[in-house]
Amino acid sequence: MKKNILIISGASVGVLLIGSVIIGNRTKNRERLTSKLLTALNSKIEPVRNGIGKQNAFDIHYLDKVTQKVNGSILALQESTALYYANQIRSAFGAWYQGGDDEEKVYGVFRKLKDKVQVSQVAKAFQGGDDSANLIDVLKYRFGKDEIKIILDIVNNKPNYRTA
Repeated sequence: MKKNILIISGASVGVLLIGSVIIGNRTKNRERLTSKLLTALNSKIEPVRNGIGKQNAFDIHYLDKVTQKVNGSILALQESTALYYANQIRSAFGAWYQGGDDEEKVYGVFRKLKDKVQVSQVAKAFQGGDDSANLIDVLKYRFGKDEIKIILDIVNNKPNYRTA
């Protein structure tokens, strides 16, 4: 009788061990497939957020790059004007208890800028502020994809630069 109990116990442990290995493998495969699916979905959903980082207009060195490539003088903002616009953008961001962000104020600043060189200058002035925050990162953090798309549409309709 003890022998039968040992055989049944051993068989039960073996079945449980094999079952746990099978279930573990199935779970790993599901997690791997889910990860691939989420990565694919994220790349479809978030192109706007990722696209803002690929804009030359938000490169703080864009004015220097344009100046090296273009003959003639480039129309650019004075540093004080770029800093004024950067402070306007910074002041548009508020805490939830202050009413949140003023997206229209940010859009208004970008609409006032005449070209991508000026956008770059404002991004550089924004980064040179007290908190040294990057404008791209702040926009990605504070705004949703629809709001970033509006900013990208505004900026993409601007010329790269203007000459005097």
